[in-house]
Amino acid sequence: MNVAEEEKFLAEILNLIDDKLAELDELVDVTDQEMADFHEYFWNSYTEFDEYGYELYDNTNAIRQKIVRKGDYIREKHTYGRMKDSPYFGRVDFVYDGDAESVSLYVGIANLSRQEGGMPVVFDWRAPVSSLFYDYDAGRASYEAPMGKLTGTITHKYQYKISAGRIVYMLESDVSIDDDILKSELGTNASARLKAIVTTIQREQNAIIRDTSHRILAVQGCAGSGKTSVALHRIAYLLYHNRNTLKASQVLILSPNGLFADYISRILPELGEENVSEVSLDVWAYRKLRKYGEAQDRYDRIEEIINPECTKIFATDEAEYKQGHEMVAELDGFVLGLESEGVDLKSYKYRGRTYGVDYFSSLFYEKLWDVPLMERMGRIAEFIIDEEETLRGRDISAEERQFIRDGLNEMYVTRDLIAIYNGFLEASGRRPLPAYLTGIETPEENYDQPESWDEERPAYKPKDQGYLCVDVIPYEDVYPILYLKYALFGDDNDRPVKHLIIDEMQDYTYLQYRLIDRVFKCAMTILGDKDQTMEVTSRDVLEFLPSIFGDDLHRVEMARSYRSTIEITEYAAHLIGLDTVSSIDRHGDPVRESAYDDERARMDSLCEDVASVLDSCDTVAVLCASASRAGEAYEELNKREWSAELSLLTVDSTSFKKGISVAPFYLSKGLEFDAVFVVDDEFEPEELHRQSLYVEATRALHRLYVYKLK
Repeated sequence: MNVAEEEKFLAEILNLIDDKLAELDELVDVTDQEMADFHEYFWNSYTEFDEYGYELYDNTNAIRQKIVRKGDYIREKHTYGRMKDSPYFGRVDFVYDGDAESVSLYVGIANLSRQEGGMPVVFDWRAPVSSLFYDYDAGRASYEAPMGKLTGTITHKYQYKISAGRIVYMLESDVSIDDDILKSELGTNASARLKAIVTTIQREQNAIIRDTSHRILAVQGCAGSGKTSVALHRIAYLLYHNRNTLKASQVLILSPNGLFADYISRILPELGEENVSEVSLDVWAYRKLRKYGEAQDRYDRIEEIINPECTKIFATDEAEYKQGHEMVAELDGFVLGLESEGVDLKSYKYRGRTYGVDYFSSLFYEKLWDVPLMERMGRIAEFIIDEEETLRGRDISAEERQFIRDGLNEMYVTRDLIAIYNGFLEASGRRPLPAYLTGIETPEENYDQPESWDEERPAYKPKDQGYLCVDVIPYEDVYPILYLKYALFGDDNDRPVKHLIIDEMQDYTYLQYRLIDRVFKCAMTILGDKDQTMEVTSRDVLEFLPSIFGDDLHRVEMARSYRSTIEITEYAAHLIGLDTVSSIDRHGDPVRESAYDDERARMDSLCEDVASVLDSCDTVAVLCASASRAGEAYEELNKREWSAELSLLTVDSTSFKKGISVAPFYLSKGLEFDAVFVVDDEFEPEELHRQSLYVEATRALHRLYVYKLK
């Protein structure tokens, strides 16, 4: 490797980037001027536009296109600005079969060409040719290009670290990512955001990122194996690979909490893509059911289990049963029974015409059999409305349409979701939820529904009979209710999702996966770690996922940990009885486990130890069993002066910052910290306590302290 030639090439690339940035600055200025000219023309001439609105439409559309184009230029500037710091990180010298000489293929975070549409001098890490860098050592190699499979021989492979436009190091590598480079990157302190891993993607990670042959990919990975990073890089790759059919707005992440969403928020923009939408399943459920009451979430459930006074009440077999496949079978049987028991078909008279029971039966049970039960009468109403409009030769009013729908919906015993669920509970010998009637309008605002439609009557307003609500919907009932809602009423008109990411897959139940399968008919990437289940007993969802997704499901395992030192990894594995753990060969300080006679001594020691690491650690976590215990620890820490910001993380937190974070263990899942301090208070059930310690221990990159009471 010729250092002088490499430095010369880097200088050429940096000059090219400068030219691109200057060109984009000029394009932004020109676009701004064009938009100003459009606005001036619009305001001076809009009174003279044609009466049909064509000119108004054309001018509005032109301004909108300019805005979109300016946004594209700004995004390109952001990408080139980042490339200015580090234009590339890899190079492969490749001899194509049939050629005599090798070509040097440089790999970076984005494509860089000398002219528009020209061959890149730096290839995007997601480009097909870049797989040569991640997947092969020197020797025979191939990659799938748009025109087909291309083969050849890798003669050399190099790795670079470039910072601030200067080469820090460059070396020839015989493996995908040199272990020394990987250890160096892993040994740095944690930032307040998840890091991009494009410079250190391992071969097994690359296979997951670039997998386009499986509709549903389930990744089982140990703590610290990089599951979340790989999933986000996979999204960036799929958006690049399928850029004509998949947009960032069509991707949804089901994440543990809002805090985690902030933690991962920087990755996709750094990889050259827009951020995607994110929501926790519990927040999604809350939004769907807020009309009916305050839905508990998983964290409410955990707090109730940990609380000794609530354990016997809430940690019951019934709560577990309501999330399992037997409960789904019960709900499916109940829905099937409603086909006959939930509806009373009868004749319906409208404007002198009579629709008999046979008419409704034929449509309800035969033609519309695949329509959700509670939506079939609405479809039948549309048939009657179409017939009426055909006879009249004109559209009928919205009020009259609603009158027809209301009349047909009266054939249902009830369409009230809570009433239906309570009917299910009673039919199965369970106690119904304590519900009350709400949503009733005041009498002076409410017109009675007429017995038949008469155009001489005053304007019709539907009569609101109210609906049942519950003050608090127990967590064990939230998803059975939602399951019934989608089974009986069908899908909401939500924004279409074409790819779903499910993080922490082990924390979702069989019923929840059945619900997800019903609602999200799209490709999925599902990832998690069975050893980090936040339930009374651990759960391996891959035991039942094949029965839900069938042959569409492809399983992959990530068995190597890249996060923690060997000392921390082995300590964490011992907590839950793991025999062997594969990890990067990176050593650090021994795990320090201490026991104290009283709480005062424990807190004093904790504060002293936290203060001692702040000079060398950017992110520090104090993790406790519950939210209340985390609050107490925060109050104790807050009595002292700190050189770093002190934060208490709660279920409502939406940002993750550098400094000292105090949190219950379950909010730390998916996050990582330079140093972790565990305040270990034992609780029942014992298995959940062990799993909480495992989660806490595996958050630490470099240092782990555990504080117990004797």
